[in-house]
Amino acid sequence: MKLKTSQIERLWLWFFPRRCVWCMGVTEPEHMLCADCQTMQAQRFAPELMQCSQIPLVCVFTYHSRARRILLNVKFHGGRKNIHSIGFAMADALREAALADETWLFCAVPMTQRQLKIRAFNQSELLAKTAARWFDAPYAQLLRKTRETQTQHDLPAPERAGNVANAYAVAQPGLVKNKKIVLCDDICTTGATMQECARALQDAGAQQVICLCYLRTELMEGRDAHTGPSNRD
Repeated sequence: MKLKTSQIERLWLWFFPRRCVWCMGVTEPEHMLCADCQTMQAQRFAPELMQCSQIPLVCVFTYHSRARRILLNVKFHGGRKNIHSIGFAMADALREAALADETWLFCAVPMTQRQLKIRAFNQSELLAKTAARWFDAPYAQLLRKTRETQTQHDLPAPERAGNVANAYAVAQPGLVKNKKIVLCDDICTTGATMQECARALQDAGAQQVICLCYLRTELMEGRDAHTGPSNRD
């Protein structure tokens, strides 16, 4: 299955080319990497199962990559213009995994109103909407965050699940029942946040849930294996 590209979008990409999600160089319309990065065989993650879960997790890159700088630019330095390219990369990874199609419903890990006020946007929601559009699939805001939680980046792995336990609820149960759902986030570390969101969707009657993220990272010595601004998971 190829991702959907309309004639209008192709015309748009002629004047405003998509950017490589590895180096931000110009790419061809239906590629997420530029020619140079393709020859470098940039590392990709194959679909994998989340730890302690039977929920498939599809991710594009490891956090230790040049892609990290691109995402941090989106989240903290006004680089929202790169959302289009990152969302396409996520959709392409999902297409390669052959785990979803246009009949699936896309949604995102939500923020609280306080978090939204601080950042002014939910990057995971923007990425989910973009990825859904490439599949010509629907998007809905299915989840809400019911309480503030401690920043996951500040916690060791054993404490992360408890930090987000029962922190997410289904906002529109009628849209969830018997649906196949792609749950999107920007970064996944232990998977605690995505698993909690997926559990809420399954409890509301979702037929199947797949998790999709841009970057996959690990914990080292009780901390995230990266420096810089925190991720949520």
